[in-house]
Amino acid sequence: MRRAVALLSVLVVAGCGPRVAATSPSATPKPTVELTTSPAASAAGGAGKQDAVLGPAGMTLQQEIGAVMMVGFTGPLTPAILEDWRQHQFGSLIVVPINHNGGDAIAIRQLIQSVRGVMLHQMMAATNPEGGAGQSAPATTSRGLKALGFDINLAPVADAPDVTAAIADIHAAGMYAAAKSSSDFRAVIAAHVEFVMVGHLTVPSIAVPKDLGYKGVIISDDLQMAALSPQYPPPAAAVRFLKNGGDMVIVSHDLAVADATYAAIRAAVLNGTYPRAQLDGSVQKLLSLGLRYMP
Repeated sequence: MRRAVALLSVLVVAGCGPRVAATSPSATPKPTVELTTSPAASAAGGAGKQDAVLGPAGMTLQQEIGAVMMVGFTGPLTPAILEDWRQHQFGSLIVVPINHNGGDAIAIRQLIQSVRGVMLHQMMAATNPEGGAGQSAPATTSRGLKALGFDINLAPVADAPDVTAAIADIHAAGMYAAAKSSSDFRAVIAAHVEFVMVGHLTVPSIAVPKDLGYKGVIISDDLQMAALSPQYPPPAAAVRFLKNGGDMVIVSHDLAVADATYAAIRAAVLNGTYPRAQLDGSVQKLLSLGLRYMP
């Protein structure tokens, strides 16, 4: 299987966790161990027990936590960034213009391939052409983005005159599609959109697509948005979103913030406030995307 490396241009949506989408649903083993949530267990003891438990596709706790995060970083790719990515196994890479690490088509492809090269599981690359990926006009089409190495198109398909046609066009280009929370959920669900993005501070919005029978991945908007409430910095916002039924969170600019968010999610699993079984379920959704649109 081809290993690619890179950084994406948006938020968007690979993913699927450390090489999460690389395993087809039929070949994915179901989680077999239940979460131990005893508050009396020491942090070290709890961590040891949880790390020994394998979830979907034989993934460790650390790999599962990385899988439910879509992460971006600022500046050029360095050995230190690659090592951080290797340690945390973030499931999706998002490339946005403000991060200044994309450049031309060759640089973007190389970026995505390099990051994929340190993954133990499949990693998805996401971008949002509506957000100004910095590409020439042809590259902002779904086919152009796919040629650059992206797997998820986070464009707001709800703004299209024909939502169904917009999603079909993204699928025809070989990419996963995403819809924002303002979308006509019934229309995007009927069109088999893979990701629905909702406001991470608006808990009821997480339930809406589920109430309509949506079985896909529910992803947060960017946790680093300037409009965030001081009450919920990215780590706390991520835990809150996942506990309340979300499946994946986005930290688009700062690797240090992503690392802190990863640590907060891990702590929540270990202390039982975010059940391991719930994490397993979100990872399974990402795995269930299958190999359809992956390299």
